[in-house]
Amino acid sequence: MTEAAGAHVEIVEADHEPGMGVVPTSVRVNGVHVGRLAKTPKVDTGDGRERMTTVTLVLLPSYLEIKGDDSPAVRNAIGFSA
Repeated sequence: MTEAAGAHVEIVEADHEPGMGVVPTSVRVNGVHVGRLAKTPKVDTGDGRERMTTVTLVLLPSYLEIKGDDSPAVRNAIGFSA
């Protein structure tokens, strides 16, 4: 079996009791804690053929930084695009 490309996302409930439903409180991406959840995550498991699994997360960041490449050639560019 080949390894899929993409991130390893873990949606975690602290102190989860086995047999109970999961109430997620935090998220780890590739083993790194990325923040607390602001809303319940939306998970679409896809069908494995035409649609891939997607996870939509709304996080409560402790710090937000939006920046471009660190190259000196682009330091004078100002703006934001999504």
